[in-house]
Amino acid sequence: MSAKIIKHSEREFFVEHSLNYDTSSNGGFSFPCDQYGHVDVDSLNEYAKHNYQRCLDGMVGAIRPPYVQEREFSRFTPAIAECECGKRFEMDMDSEGLCYCYCGKCYNAAGQSIRPRSEWQEIWYDDY
Repeated sequence: MSAKIIKHSEREFFVEHSLNYDTSSNGGFSFPCDQYGHVDVDSLNEYAKHNYQRCLDGMVGAIRPPYVQEREFSRFTPAIAECECGKRFEMDMDSEGLCYCYCGKCYNAAGQSIRPRSEWQEIWYDDY
């Protein structure tokens, strides 16, 4: 039996921006911002707000003017499948390429039902 794929996996792409104040060649302060360098101060925690204000006041000893940095990244969204038991689960594979429904049923990446790893038997071909 196989799991029914409800939603296929997909990759989502994102762009983030940060306003950076370099205080040395390998460190400094970075704050999330929009593409124009505007920081939403209300979204910062109290420590970040304090550090941001220190940067604005020129108290951090920046070695260059602040600049906006753009970072692109992607995130994989696993497929959603329906198990033989009727429950839906994310097909989020473990390190061995297996995923499990909440009922304990095990599936491979193609959605085919297989035995759980705990039931596999080791076969030593040298014994034959």
